[in-house]
Amino acid sequence: AMGADEAAESAVSADAQLAEEMAFYESYVIGMLNNFESLPPERIHNMLKMFVPSGEHKYDKTLEELCTFLNKLVADETLEIVNGSYQVKKK
Repeated sequence: AMGADEAAESAVSADAQLAEEMAFYESYVIGMLNNFESLPPERIHNMLKMFVPSGEHKYDKTLEELCTFLNKLVADETLEIVNGSYQVKKK
């Protein structure tokens, strides 16, 4: 069985891997939000599925994974969340 440390480490590397994969979608997300001003996560999720349906970066994330990523962008002050919708944070 894995020790707690190992479990924590593999969770961190899974996060890091997810972050790396999601970084590819960041430009799509920013682009969408620049066009639409603000979008709920479900719309972002569905649009990513539509825009990146195949290929190396095929979008196959769960809504939960997307929200984790979007919230990280909020923490980084790239995005902000207003009434449950994400938007690009005004500099």
